[in-house]
Amino acid sequence: MLSGEHFDPRDILPAQLQDFITISEIDHAGFLVADLFRRKFGHPPPDIPRHLVGFYRAPGGSLHLAGFSHMMPFGDVYLSGGSCSDGDTMRLMLPEHRDALRAAGGLWFYLLKYAFRKYADCCDAFFGHCGDARALEVALAAGFIQTEHEHVIVNWHKPLHDNHKRALVAKVHALGAF
Repeated sequence: MLSGEHFDPRDILPAQLQDFITISEIDHAGFLVADLFRRKFGHPPPDIPRHLVGFYRAPGGSLHLAGFSHMMPFGDVYLSGGSCSDGDTMRLMLPEHRDALRAAGGLWFYLLKYAFRKYADCCDAFFGHCGDARALEVALAAGFIQTEHEHVIVNWHKPLHDNHKRALVAKVHALGAF
């Protein structure tokens, strides 16, 4: 499996967030994300690689898990899922930090931007399954578009023939919710 592009996450973060937010990939989600994931989804995080985490650096220097998103390789596409933020960390943030993050689009927006850049050479498209109106708004702003199938969204980050696109959408749609 290709490891994806190595780059400084500050390349995708606006200047007003760079002092207190960072994004990285971790090898094993269970160690860092298990409690948050269980609270949000009722089961452990996936053990398949491509775990993205957002960290908040508090004024004293301590790091706090702020959010998680998973990109699961599925043949020639990546499936985006398991995305969540940690409300405890959001409440811990200085109000001006929380306001700046919200005004800039939110953490999930940047987790998606990070994934789209890091894994662009690893897949033909990114897919998501999104039924929440606010999450859909963020996903569309980050670069997803809606397909003809309810809840199935896609990011076409490279040129593909229309027949290939239709085949990929059909393949992902056949999965159902993921």
